[in-house]
Amino acid sequence: MKPRALLALWLWAGAAVADVRAARPLAMEEGEGAFAQSADPGPEPERRGLRKGNVHMELWSSDIQLANLAVKLGGGPFYLTLLAGIEPGSRDEARFNFGLGVGGHIVLSHRFWLDLDVTGGAVQPVQKPLEGDGGNVLGQLRLMLGVQVMPRFAVFVGPTYNAWLVWGQPDFASVTRMSVRESHPKADKRLQHWPGLQLGLHF
Repeated sequence: MKPRALLALWLWAGAAVADVRAARPLAMEEGEGAFAQSADPGPEPERRGLRKGNVHMELWSSDIQLANLAVKLGGGPFYLTLLAGIEPGSRDEARFNFGLGVGGHIVLSHRFWLDLDVTGGAVQPVQKPLEGDGGNVLGQLRLMLGVQVMPRFAVFVGPTYNAWLVWGQPDFASVTRMSVRESHPKADKRLQHWPGLQLGLHF
């Protein structure tokens, strides 16, 4: 499958779930028709946190991927995130990743919040993805400090801690611009871990 098709499928799945979560249920009307419906469900309950709505988008850059996109589902203290990213480069170095995770949202003050999540996914080459004799898993612990500029717009920055496990024949020597620590749990396995950084926009 083409890498663009894989990314499109992954983001389409996130958007489809987002549409379902964002859809507001129709309220039943009392009176003439027992099955009449109204598009006005009444006032919404007050939401916890600064981010308005149940569906959020994020664009950011990190030490792993130059361009990343995530769909976050959840307007309360917990959320699910679907993410994908791409790193341009030469024919052999260009790569993309996809993953999912769960996290929590903490309100610090009127304009500041923290998101903490754990994600897991994989990194694949743009040329001939999902082929070869090996595989990999990328796990991340991410902390994001957000500054709420408007109700549906924020800027965030924060550190990450990353672990990349590779087995078989690897596609890349490394997937980060940072220096890494490497160990070999088994003869055909390689584990790299390192602290990273990310900076982005939240919608």
